[in-house]
Amino acid sequence: MCLCLGANWSPEDLMYDFIRKSELFSWWDAGFCDKESWYLKGIQDAFVVSQLRASSGLRICEIGGGNSRVLRQLASKNTCVNVDKFEGSGNGPQVIDVIPGVEIVRSYMGEFDSALEDASFDVVFSISVLEHIPDDSLGDCFADMARILKPGGRMLHAIDLYVHEKPREVSRVNAYRRHAENPELGLDWMEEPAIGKLVRFHCDFATNSDQQLANWNRINSGLRAVREVTQNCSIKMGMVKAG
Repeated sequence: MCLCLGANWSPEDLMYDFIRKSELFSWWDAGFCDKESWYLKGIQDAFVVSQLRASSGLRICEIGGGNSRVLRQLASKNTCVNVDKFEGSGNGPQVIDVIPGVEIVRSYMGEFDSALEDASFDVVFSISVLEHIPDDSLGDCFADMARILKPGGRMLHAIDLYVHEKPREVSRVNAYRRHAENPELGLDWMEEPAIGKLVRFHCDFATNSDQQLANWNRINSGLRAVREVTQNCSIKMGMVKAG
């Protein structure tokens, strides 16, 4: 079994920071992600693939994967599970596109479903999911994800965030960190998180395109005013379970 998160995995790959343009450009240069996927989910896919592309013989669980793009790339060499109820939550799919080698568990994290056994996965990850979880459910979600991780297992998340140019405290950013650092979960950072209490946009952040934001306005116009004055970026979160 190869318990690695990528050919060049290092402790610095477990983090709490924003995805940067330099990283995205290097992933494109390496040729293991799709340059045509210029929207935010494509950027987030590239982050996760950069961590997992060399994995083999692992049990990997994607949270809210829908018709997963990433598990398609991992299922031939790993045992993959997609935890999703396919109820269309967060503009997700309601019809399952069967992916060979990927098991579907119709559940949500935080329900502590017995179909997902304790300490049964080497990797748990999500892409553009955690930002959709209600504040009062976030603690149970992190607890459930930690529950199904094996000791030494890795947790990876790519999380959407609208970022202003002026520094401001974002309660949701602090909530992710607070729940992840709950000592009862046994999760550790491998380096000091780079995101502090105050968050502001920097020009080296990888961002969603304005065209995609305009498309989203047609789906959900309620956030139009926010999109007009922010950049849509992605947090990258990585932790390891002690053991």
